[in-house]
Amino acid sequence: MTSPEDFDLGLVASDIDGTLLLDWKPISTATIDAIHRCQNMDIPFVLVTGRPIRWLEAIAAQIPDLGRVICLNGAVVYDIASATVVSAHTIEFAEVEKIIATITASHPEAHFAFETLTGGLVDKNFISRNPRHANVMDDLSELATRDVVKILVSIGSDDSEALHDLLDPLVAADCHASFSDPVNGLVELAPAGVTKAKTLEELCDHLGVAREQVMAFGDMPNDIEMLTWAGHGVAMGNALDSVKEIAAAVTTAVDEDGVARYLGAALDAHPASGPA
Repeated sequence: MTSPEDFDLGLVASDIDGTLLLDWKPISTATIDAIHRCQNMDIPFVLVTGRPIRWLEAIAAQIPDLGRVICLNGAVVYDIASATVVSAHTIEFAEVEKIIATITASHPEAHFAFETLTGGLVDKNFISRNPRHANVMDDLSELATRDVVKILVSIGSDDSEALHDLLDPLVAADCHASFSDPVNGLVELAPAGVTKAKTLEELCDHLGVAREQVMAFGDMPNDIEMLTWAGHGVAMGNALDSVKEIAAAVTTAVDEDGVARYLGAALDAHPASGPA
């Protein structure tokens, strides 16, 4: 198992919620300092998140010099500096209709929300603790002219893992199912074949960074593909056990600056390291 001290660090990838910050609080000064230290050493720091584009504003306000962000579980690459979509994997409207029909046939109590490149929409009975500026829609046909990049599903329970286990066999051929919060009762559906890991791999290829040089941080099941793909996957101390089990290492919890602590050790050992 590789330790941070002997890792050839070429790029750092990190989830946001539960990894860089907790409960929508600001990113800590220690973590921002670690990010800037990476940048000053010409090591790209890439956010890889399930958040939609509109939820990146607070991050951009704290770290405006971040470049490309992989969001919506890999469906979109977004440039924070220019506030533009670089690339996107979308779900065609016919596929959206098929996915919704498949789920509702087995679970008529299901309700849905949709992330598009131009904002979020929810059906009127969708249950969420935190819809954050999504618009209520009257009919699925409203999505026909939109670029859908993620579907969220709720059946009114709080157990996201149980819902994932119900839905994944139904939709595995048409989309990629995951969840990012064990108690919000939401399953997130990405375009088929799209994960955080897949889009991170594409970005690393573009930047000329080898898989073996990537250090990745995460805490939830939607991070598992990324942590196992990266040369050195690090689970947070607050991560689910299923995430810790597949990680190369476990750092301290997010509220103990786990990323800053672990990354600091790796940067201290880097050949380009100067004063912290």
